[in-house]
Amino acid sequence: MTVAGVVLAGGASRRMGRDKATMPVGGVALAGRVLAAAARVADPVLLVAPEGHPAGRLVAPAADPARPPAARIVTDPGRGPLAALAAALAVMDSRHVLLLAGDHPTLRVGLLSRLVELREQAQAVACRHGPRLEPLVAVYERLPALAAATTRLATGDHSLTGLLAALPTLVVEEAQWRRLDPEGCSFVDLDDQAGLAAWNARRQRQRKG
Repeated sequence: MTVAGVVLAGGASRRMGRDKATMPVGGVALAGRVLAAAARVADPVLLVAPEGHPAGRLVAPAADPARPPAARIVTDPGRGPLAALAAALAVMDSRHVLLLAGDHPTLRVGLLSRLVELREQAQAVACRHGPRLEPLVAVYERLPALAAATTRLATGDHSLTGLLAALPTLVVEEAQWRRLDPEGCSFVDLDDQAGLAAWNARRQRQRKG
């Protein structure tokens, strides 16, 4: 493939009260779910996490085929998601990268595949979800994204949304992406215990239905 996957798992998880990346969600580590989804459409898949972070064990070789290892782990410099992305872009050679947050439990592979298919049409491909573009379920052309990220970080701007604004971006409007993800499941992130409880409750309802 000419598309690599980058999964960011460097947050402190303060609101959750425990590490989110390795937290079991539906019987699978949360970031492990994201790595598995990314591996369906991208190769290699890189996990970006601080040195010594417990998420590191998610990329260790495993006998369990349901837990495909990422090709490598990249050290998160600890200056926010834009710096984490830049660290990954600097050590890879794929032309494009699919960027995902490590706390999205229900990514839809069909939507990710469509974003990858559109990659040649602009330097970034992102979905409009409500009033904003989603920078963490998006595809970037590596070299322009790395150049823009480096420039923005040098000025003290650490915003991923700002990175999208700095790049010619193909916007996938809501009416388009909902054909592949009608409920917007790919944009659900688990930030705290309330969000986790709500996600578990929805999952129980779906099982009963």
